[in-house]
Amino acid sequence: MAIKPDQLPALLQRSLAPVYLIAGTEHLLVQECRDQVIHAAHAQGFTERGVHEVTRNFDWDRLGEESAAPSLFASRRILDIRLPTGKPGVDGSKALVKLAQAADPDTLLLVSSGDWGTAMRKLKWATELAKAGVLVEIWPVKPAQLPDWIRQRMKRAGLQPEAAAVALLAELVEGNLLAAQQEIDKLLLLNHAARVTVDDVARSVASSARFDSFRLVECALRGALDECLRVAAGLQRTGVGIQAVTGAMYRELTVAEAARAAIAAGESEAAVFGRLRVWPARQAPMHSALGRLSAFHFGEVFRALGLIDRQSKGRAAGDAWQELDRLLWFLCDPAAVDPL
Repeated sequence: MAIKPDQLPALLQRSLAPVYLIAGTEHLLVQECRDQVIHAAHAQGFTERGVHEVTRNFDWDRLGEESAAPSLFASRRILDIRLPTGKPGVDGSKALVKLAQAADPDTLLLVSSGDWGTAMRKLKWATELAKAGVLVEIWPVKPAQLPDWIRQRMKRAGLQPEAAAVALLAELVEGNLLAAQQEIDKLLLLNHAARVTVDDVARSVASSARFDSFRLVECALRGALDECLRVAAGLQRTGVGIQAVTGAMYRELTVAEAARAAIAAGESEAAVFGRLRVWPARQAPMHSALGRLSAFHFGEVFRALGLIDRQSKGRAAGDAWQELDRLLWFLCDPAAVDPL
């Protein structure tokens, strides 16, 4: 059975399926749907949960053994399997098909895919999971749909936004659903009245260097150069201090470099992300950055951040914002830019 995300709550109220496949590139929505299934399962006595993040060297045989072993702590459990790339491989495909076909009333199979397309519906592992339970397909929110998505979210939170306020927030978040939800949460905390005006959104965003910097850092990790330069220009235009921006970049890139070094030393990506508290919404951009940035590149990046800091304080020649643009270009495509 294939459904849309907004159909999931009503379906969970009626009954709990033995298998769920939640698939899509909108990480916020995937996480929310996954949480809904877990919450409903807990209410039905599935109190134990094993989370398995599938990486390149994932041991599918071991997963099969674990799934077949008796539960240690509860009679009912959730097998939470996460596919960041949506590609389980040959062994993984066979394992997922076997799990889907071997229905166990005391085990709920919850699989989430960080990538999805119409062609993937026809893959055997996906069709078997959907046939055995429920497929929740999450398609990207298109630019034209974003204002309505934000409006619905704000109303669900108890806010009454003006149309212009919705339009402004949609423009500022540039398709980043997680950033939009964070702003809605902040507006809910800051607004004593339910009505949200354009001025409310402008004040909220203007006072949040963390929000703006979050968007910039995520774009840089993903390698989205055009978005990086557009967001950076917006930060400069609205008067956000460059030190707040580079501070956020330094913190996130320090985590990325630590992850790179640990993975190079033989630690699994899943273990590294867990230890460094790289939450699911940040894992795809982080994975993308680690695929193109080497130890040498990170050294150049930190050197450039130091130069930008000195330029912003008048201690070095050059324009700090121009140097930031060059750094963003280097982060997105290091092969196309001379060393910093």
